[in-house]
Amino acid sequence: MKKILITLVAALMTPLAFAAQPSGESIRELMEITDTRNLVENGMNQADQMMQASMRQALQGQTIPAEDQKVLDDMRADMMALLKEEMSWTSMEPLFTEVYQKSLTQSEVDGMLEFYKSKAGKAVVAKMPLIMQNTMTLMQQRMAGVAPKMQEIQATAMAKLQENKSE
Repeated sequence: MKKILITLVAALMTPLAFAAQPSGESIRELMEITDTRNLVENGMNQADQMMQASMRQALQGQTIPAEDQKVLDDMRADMMALLKEEMSWTSMEPLFTEVYQKSLTQSEVDGMLEFYKSKAGKAVVAKMPLIMQNTMTLMQQRMAGVAPKMQEIQATAMAKLQENKSE
């Protein structure tokens, strides 16, 4: 009975253990058809917009001297240059390929390719930048409402720290 159970479990697990890893070529095709490169690049542009909005919000109501504004602008530009270099498609594509190969089977990639070649799949790809843009806009609006509450929490914590120091 024990041998039968072990054989049955092994037989059931074999398809999972030996599922074909997707080829690099099929993953590159999937990333091309889903326009992953443009999504990554647009994500960098949206990150820059979010950073600018966050800085404006943090400095809201304050008068910033021109030389300080230049320092802040240079900081943002340097941060974005670093992000664009580290998160460029050239450096990210091999990482995406590795993640897809570890996460998906060839059969799943084939199914995804079939979907993304369909009319509905092409619509998803075409509308994804708009979906991401609208999502980022909503997130910025949401964060604008949360920021004062976060600042209040921070001020309370700082006051408690000051209080602890004086005790």
